[in-house]
Amino acid sequence: MDKKYLLGFDCGTYESKGVICDHNGNIQATAISKHVLKVPKPGYAEHDPINDWWFDFKKIVKELLDKSGISPNEIACIGISTIMAAITPVDENCNPLRNAILYGIDTRCKKQAEELNEQIGNEKMIEISGANCNVESFGPKIKWIRDNEPEIYEKTKHFTIASGFLTAKLTGKFCVDKYSAMRAQPMLDYKSMTWNDELCEYVCPKEMLPEIVNTTDIIGTVTKHASEETGLAEGTPVIAGTTDAGAEAVSVGVVEPGDTMLMYGSTAFMIHLTDTFLENTGLWSGHYVLEDIFTITSGMATTGSLTRWIRDNFAKDLLKREENGEGNAYTALFSEAENIPAGSNGIIVLPYFSGERMPIQDPQAKGVFFGLNLSHTRGHVVKAALEGIGYGICQNLDMIRKAGVELNNIMAVGGGTKSRLWVQTVSDICGIRQTVPKITIGASYGDAILAGLGVGIIKSPKDVKKWIEVDYITEPNSDHREVYEKYKKYYAQLYQSTKNIMHML
Repeated sequence: MDKKYLLGFDCGTYESKGVICDHNGNIQATAISKHVLKVPKPGYAEHDPINDWWFDFKKIVKELLDKSGISPNEIACIGISTIMAAITPVDENCNPLRNAILYGIDTRCKKQAEELNEQIGNEKMIEISGANCNVESFGPKIKWIRDNEPEIYEKTKHFTIASGFLTAKLTGKFCVDKYSAMRAQPMLDYKSMTWNDELCEYVCPKEMLPEIVNTTDIIGTVTKHASEETGLAEGTPVIAGTTDAGAEAVSVGVVEPGDTMLMYGSTAFMIHLTDTFLENTGLWSGHYVLEDIFTITSGMATTGSLTRWIRDNFAKDLLKREENGEGNAYTALFSEAENIPAGSNGIIVLPYFSGERMPIQDPQAKGVFFGLNLSHTRGHVVKAALEGIGYGICQNLDMIRKAGVELNNIMAVGGGTKSRLWVQTVSDICGIRQTVPKITIGASYGDAILAGLGVGIIKSPKDVKKWIEVDYITEPNSDHREVYEKYKKYYAQLYQSTKNIMHML
């Protein structure tokens, strides 16, 4: 039987998505499964690896095969991406020993990050590991488990991340790709892309860590047990997989040095591709999901999650109408902001509802609605939230520019691109041109492409560019420039003026 189809699966903060496409990128079927972000305490963010990730994977695989009518034996390769990190301790049989501790929106390990930076020294850690520790890093999250849940730590055979957990469930092999491993401070030696014996001693033995490989490396095949659980054919190749942002970038043709992706998801994430490894930029530098290409990346902690929070807490009427078949709640909510002027009549929002990643790297930062008065409406609040996210994106893009690169080809992706208002607002604030592709399935589509590259039925990443069709393009509106130049300064000043109080709360 001709194995010409590729299966991609991506697990995000609130939902998982899957796709089957052929070797020319033509989509045969898609599927979605929702799950819940667990927030047991302020500053905590967790998923259940079995009931969220593995359940979603099995459900989506079944739906894809049923919808497409494709036989499991026709699947040439499987690619998987997930949210970043999501540190998961497992036993020798890949059974999770606790819920996964998620990426930077889970800030519980701030103390451990500070301790590791102090014990090792920032200069030494940056020299060996490429960056110091923060709440994004693998090491502090593992150390938090060791410090606070020693009984879990003692039972742990492997520490894995979300993508590595799923590929291990399929193949029995524990791996992490180079792109994801760049956040594995302090254990990583980023120059050799191996685990550093000395620095591992501060966290856990390197034998507990996954093997570091390339994203498109075939790490194994679907085992008999996994085949019985998932309905996939035993022996189907599985690539190492990666983090969602890298797969999403590939999905829209961000495959060559000079390309940039701006992802509008639960968080905002920016990837710029380079042909050399750039150091000392203040950004996250690393290997890309494609060999011999490097990245500088940056990200915010709460973007789409903030619009969801506003919808769920302040637009229950619109959710009720959606349940009754009277239109999409997000569409209705954003329409209320359509005619709100630039600057939202004096409201500034700091979107630090889960702390903040770049540029301030402050896990104790708090969300702020500033400047409200009785004339403001829900539409003003929504527009101000989009603008606050835009000001943060602008700060991140300015850091990328300061690294000496030009942002000429920005592909905007993610669920937020369904709102032209949001994308246009960011273009106006940042002074950038953004291209939104027609196919915005996202990371799962990128996973399928990466799987095709891994197994060799897609010959070149550049082939992907031929598949991209443009939906719309936003150009900055110069009429709003003067207002936003002022408000960007106010945004930065507001954080500086309130951060001490934020930290005391």
